[in-house]
Amino acid sequence: MLQLIELLFLGLIQFCLVRQGEVRVIESRGKFSRVAGPGIHVLTKMWGWGEYVGRFNVSELIPDKDGQTYLRRRTGVENIPLRMQVDDYPKESVITRDNATIAIDAVVYYRLFDPEKAVYQVDDFVASLQKLVQSALRDECGKYDLDDLLTSREKINNQLRVALDEATDPWGIKVERVEIKDIDLGTFGKILAEQRAAETKRRTEITEAEGAKRAAVLRSEGERESAVLSAEGYKTALVLRSEGERAATILAAEAQADAMLKLREAEARGFAMLKQVFDGDQSSQQLLQVLAMQRAREVSAELAKGEATKIYLPADITNLFGLVGKRLE
Repeated sequence: MLQLIELLFLGLIQFCLVRQGEVRVIESRGKFSRVAGPGIHVLTKMWGWGEYVGRFNVSELIPDKDGQTYLRRRTGVENIPLRMQVDDYPKESVITRDNATIAIDAVVYYRLFDPEKAVYQVDDFVASLQKLVQSALRDECGKYDLDDLLTSREKINNQLRVALDEATDPWGIKVERVEIKDIDLGTFGKILAEQRAAETKRRTEITEAEGAKRAAVLRSEGERESAVLSAEGYKTALVLRSEGERAATILAAEAQADAMLKLREAEARGFAMLKQVFDGDQSSQQLLQVLAMQRAREVSAELAKGEATKIYLPADITNLFGLVGKRLE
């Protein structure tokens, strides 16, 4: 339909259709005229002297069968994208500050905020941005040692974003984000892995040795404390046993003495009672003599056993034996 209308106007006008998310740069007589946004635009041709759509060199990144990307140059591109562009650039060889050679794969997120600058200030902004990213990677990563580089990705990403955003601002490009996708250590990675394995082994052996030493010390301290506690327990047991035996002996002696005392008191009370009953009577005197003789028999029995070492006899024992003789006659 648009071609039919162009034919009716005998080539004096031309229609231009622009899709959403893209723009076209309109030129007139070799100079920039305007930027055509999404929609249908009418161009006045004037048999070649009017407006026309500019064509530019805009490369694109194409992935190959190995998963790597390469840059393919395109010419005569009319549509300039305004959408967020995500370019995964090929791995770039970088030498760190400690002379380690590695390969870094970076991903850049950017968009065009000024299509006029993007096509007129630089030829092929995609290829130019790739060269700029390569240079920025070498410069920024070369400031770090390998160990710091591996642990400082977030910091490096921010520094790369700031550097690229400042460099591409005159081109009408806004760099939103930069990510280091992969760091390939290559042959140096094998050496580094061996060094780290050796270091890990050394630390493990040190840790095991310290653990064994600590265990031996704790075991020795435990044995010493156990021996001390055992000795203290044995000592305490001996003291308690000795005190118990002494207390038992004292209690037994006191009980025996108390029993003897009570026995003697009972005997004394018995004699006193008998004396009160038979006091002044001749028969009472004879009864007392009989009791004394009975006591003498008990004494003789003790002498026969051979257990007593001391025997106390009454002073008038001869009279007692005499009395016994009389009774026997």
